[in-house]
Parts: sequence; structure tokens; C-alpha cells
Amino acid sequence: METVDTLRLFLTDSEKEAILTSTDATVKRFRNALERRVTERLATPGLQAENPAPGRASLGWWYPAAEYLSDAAMQYALTPTDELANWLRSATLYIARRPASDWVGPWFRDHSQPFTGHLETAHLCWGVSAVLDLAGTVFTEAEWEEVGEALSEKGITLCRRWLQKNNHLANWRGILASGALVASATLGREDWLDELTPALAQMAHAFQPDGSYGESLQYGNYLANALMLAYESLVRKYPVHARQLDIDAYGRGMSWLAQSMLYRKPMANWGDEPRARAVNFNDSAALFRPSGDLLLHVAVRSDNPVQAGLARWLFQDYYEPCPTQGPHDLATFGMRNDWGFLTLPLLIPQSQPTSPQKTGLPLTTSFSNGHAFMRDAWDGRTVVAINGGGDGLYGPGHLHGDLNSFILVHNRERLLVDPGHSCYRNLIHGLESSTQTHNTCTFLVESESLGLQEDLAKASLLEQKSVLPRRLLVNGIPGPPIDRGNRRRVVEREGLVSVISSDVGSAYGSPIQRFTRLWLLAGSHVLFVVDRIEATQPVTTVWNWLVNNRDGKAQVDSPGNGLTVCRNDAGMKLFHTGSGRSGHPIYGYVHDAYHVEPDQLGEGRPGSGLLYRWTETKPALKRTVVHAIALDDAFQLDQWQLQSNDAAFTLTNGPQHWTLRILDETASHLSLTSGQGQQWTIQQHDEIYTLTRQYPHG
Repeated sequence: METVDTLRLFLTDSEKEAILTSTDATVKRFRNALERRVTERLATPGLQAENPAPGRASLGWWYPAAEYLSDAAMQYALTPTDELANWLRSATLYIARRPASDWVGPWFRDHSQPFTGHLETAHLCWGVSAVLDLAGTVFTEAEWEEVGEALSEKGITLCRRWLQKNNHLANWRGILASGALVASATLGREDWLDELTPALAQMAHAFQPDGSYGESLQYGNYLANALMLAYESLVRKYPVHARQLDIDAYGRGMSWLAQSMLYRKPMANWGDEPRARAVNFNDSAALFRPSGDLLLHVAVRSDNPVQAGLARWLFQDYYEPCPTQGPHDLATFGMRNDWGFLTLPLLIPQSQPTSPQKTGLPLTTSFSNGHAFMRDAWDGRTVVAINGGGDGLYGPGHLHGDLNSFILVHNRERLLVDPGHSCYRNLIHGLESSTQTHNTCTFLVESESLGLQEDLAKASLLEQKSVLPRRLLVNGIPGPPIDRGNRRRVVEREGLVSVISSDVGSAYGSPIQRFTRLWLLAGSHVLFVVDRIEATQPVTTVWNWLVNNRDGKAQVDSPGNGLTVCRNDAGMKLFHTGSGRSGHPIYGYVHDAYHVEPDQLGEGRPGSGLLYRWTETKPALKRTVVHAIALDDAFQLDQWQLQSNDAAFTLTNGPQHWTLRILDETASHLSLTSGQGQQWTIQQHDEIYTLTRQYPHG
């Protein structure tokens, strides 16, 4: 006779028993948090999202469906009650009885016939499947058949139709394939599993070889989370199919995730609880932590002990201190990630956390997708995160014109920021994706007699190309990675000095031939940014600096060729040494979190980002320009000054000083000298720089 263990996809009898009898403090804490979450949910009939902020509309029922249903189903499997059974039955039948047009998604999805699935369709498949698998006894036999038929005809059929109509490799393909696969496993349709498992396995090729992801941090998590759900739906009942899926494709990306995390602390408008911040290039959000279930899945399923240990450490650092932190209604779809219904069974196997320090993650490093990082120390004072040189993108999409842009953090404050992204249906989305709103350069290719700074910025503006061709599947084989035009020139660290360089000139196209940027971080307090720009015809360079003013607390002064920024206890003093002239700030945007609908919590207001620009006074064919940046406690900032003559630039506060020398006009040979006389040289050969520490003789 078959046991219950062989029937359930997501929870075996032994796992259930272990959860219910566990004396482990972490398991008990998350079990209590799940019960509390579900109990609070029962107070609201149906699938209405959590209460919106004052003045904001209620949201569609599609968005929280997967989270609400799966959480309640797991709670019912562990501790069934009549009240919970009634809620699950009512909510699931509501979805099952909606017309197929509703399974397509909200109004902004394509509703032309024959209906095709979208992200919402896959999420409904996940949620309904969890209920049928974990709480199927809440239905009569006839109701179970009705829900199963809806899952098949309105869920799987629409997801498969999308897969048949589209052939590009990106997160959407993984989400739709996962939705169809999980539903097929729930219904026991092994014929569809035979079709869908290889299709989902292809999604391993969307990740970069080192586990990073080309679209963005959050879309990489979204795709990996979908692959995790598919694997977990197979591993207990269909292990042969599960073995076709490559956990390591995204599991090896834990190093990238760990490098991308910044800190936890409260955020204005989000309550008093500390919240995770992360590096947010492309369509990503500053409020980010990897999905909890995904981290535990890698921790217990990965064969790589380093990546498994990092995954468990990330869960320990970003979830264990705050198991009840919300909002939970957009945990995956809205990308305000949370832990979910699989956390409890995945907490049962033993897994050991390993911190980045113990793992030996480098302080200066880069990844295949172009992200690069410089830190003074783990848990130190300064982080420089760069979108620079990389390899071809295996899963391109959702890109910004942000190459050679960077995020600057000091004393746990983001000083120079990426704008992030808001609702795709906002008119400003195109602008917040453009080069001019990032910490990089734009170019004016026409010189006109325009008077005001803002008029000059409206001349013919040359920005990076960020809309790339899709990577297509041809006869089931992925095409070559997509070249974005960003070239890595160096990523090295010697002692207190780190250097990263990339050239992104080809991302702009003609007439730009070269835009090579070098970042040199010296200790915790000094950053030099060196730009070498060349063009085939004279162009006017504009340097853009986006200051974090999301809460209105930035104190900014921009006298002459300087920019001073203070936020709480952190300060930055930037010196421009080129021929550019600055104007008054442009009121830009800095977003906390993405939302599927406009005017929601997390969307920045005008002035949440203060955009400062230095514009050259006349066009040129070539130039080398240095920006010197001092970082310190806000009250110490006035002590830092820049001394410069010829091609030597010294940042000093008296006790400390660092001198950068540009030793030739092409910036292919540089030196950096500390106040103690230690010297480093940076020299270019065949377009690649090397960093060498000079040791005194004797």
C-alpha cells in the first residue's frame, strides 16, 4: 500500500514529524511565525492583498495568491483546523472558478485569444498546486476534480502555450515552465513532466558560468526561486526528473549574492525594524534579500560546501533575526522577498552557515555579469559596487544604461546610489533606466549656443544602448551570449589598495571610441576615479552624480568644483579636476522597491535623488579627468582637502594623505603613494592594467 510520503510533493511524513517535534529554537521560531502569519491572514476573506498605505488603492488578488495559498496549505498540513480548511477551500475554489481570461493576469497583460499565460498564471499554478498537494482533503472529491481541471486547462495549458510561442532565454521562460511543471507534478501528469523537465533544465543556461545573472540581482533570485520550486516539487516523488535539474547553475551564485548584500538597518517609511539593503544595478531594488526558501534549498541540496555554507549564512543573517518581518503579500512577485512555505521542511536537514570571512571571499572581485566590488574589509566602512566590465550575457534583459556607474557606501550609508526602478507602467521608467540618471558619463555631440545648464543638457545627448537582442533558443539550443560592449581591464588588490577598471566606449557607439574608468580605493577613506575618454569627433562630456536623498535627509553643498554630501554619520567630499562646470541639482528619483502597480510604497518622489552634473565648457577629442573622493565621519569631512599640481593629486586630512600621479597623457601608467611612502603602480599593456606594490630596497 502506498504511504503518504509517496503522495505528497512538498512534505513527507518524516519531515512533518520532525517539524512538529523539533526542539531547535530556529525551527520553533519559524513554525510559530508561520502560524501567526496564516492566522492573521484568516481575518481577511479571500485573497485581498495586505492593507495598502493611506491613499493608495487595494491591489489585485493575483499578486499574493501563491504566498497566501502555499503558507496556509503548509500550516494545514502541520496543524489542520476547520477555520483554515474553510478559508483554503473558499479561496482556491474562487480561483478555480474564475474564467480563463482572469488566469491570464491583470488588464496590462495580453488578453488576445487563444489565451496565453503570463507570470500571474504561473503564480496561480504554484499556489493552487500547494493546496491540492498539502491540503487536498479540504475539498470533496468533485471539488478536487474541479480544481484539478482548472489547474490543467487554465494553468498548465496557458503556460505551455507561452512556452510554445516564445523562444528567448530569460526569467519569464523559467517562471512559466516552473508553473506548468509544478502543476503537472501535482496532477500526476508524467507525460507533461517528460516534456517540461528538459525545458526547465534549459534555464540553467540563463545563468552566467559563475552563477551570477545578467538581468539583475532580483530577477536572478526570481528565476532561481522558480527553479527551486520546481525541484522541490519533484525531489520527493519524482527523483529521476529532479536529477535533470542543475542546482549548481544558480547555487554557485551565492558568492555573488553575498557580495551584493550591504547591511541591515531601519529604513524611513518602512517601520523601525532593520531591513536588508543590497546593490541594485539594472531593474533591481535597494530593499533586497534572497528568498529564504531558495537559500535553505541551496544550503541542503547543493554539493558545493562553500556555496551551501554561504546560503545558510545569508539565511541566518537576513531571516533568523526577523521571521515576522513583512509585508508578505509581494514576497516573490513584487520582489520584496521573504521566506515561504518550504522554509520549515528545509530547516530540518542539518546545514552549517559559513560567513564570507570564513569562506575567504575576496574583498576585491568581479563577476561574469559585470558586477564588481571593492571593500576595505568585511563588515568594514566602505563599499564600492561597480557595473563595469563583464562577459557576454547569458540572460539579457531589464538593463539600464549604467555601465561604468557605481554605488558608494560609507558608514552603512548609501551616498552615491543607483536610482532603482519603479512600476513598468510609469512614464519615468525609461528615464530612470537611462545613462543620464546613473553615476557615469553622457556626451553632447552637438555644440549649440545655449545659455542655461538645463538647456545644454537637452542638446543631442549620447547615452549607452541598454536594449539588447534577446538570446534565442534555436532548435532547443541557446544562441551565443549577448555582447554588451563592456570590457574588464583589471580587478586586483594589493595590501590597502584595490583597483578596478573597465572600458565601455562601444556601448555608446560612434563617435565614442573609449571610455575607460579606473577606480582606486586606498584604505577606508580615499577613492580616486580616473576617466580616459576618446572620440572620433569632438564631444562634450557630462559627468553625472546621483546623491541619495530618498528620505530628504541628505545635506549637500556644491561649491565650485566640489560636492559635499552628508547623511547621518557618513560623509563624502568629491573634487572634480576637469574643465566641467556644475549647475544646480536636477530632481531625480531613488526607489526603494519595485511594485507591479504605480504610486505604491517604495516608489521614489521627485528629489529623492539629487542629480549633480559637471559639463565640459568645450568639446574635445581626448581627455583624462580625475575625481578625488574623501570618505569619513560627517563631522570630520571638512578636514579633507585636495592638493593638485600638474598630474599629481593629493587627498589629505593632515594625518593621512594619498597621492595619485598620472604618468602619461593616456592614463596608461599611474602611481599611488601613501603618506607612509608606500607606493603602488598601475600600468597598462595590451589594454589590460596590472597593479604592482613597490617595496623599498633594503
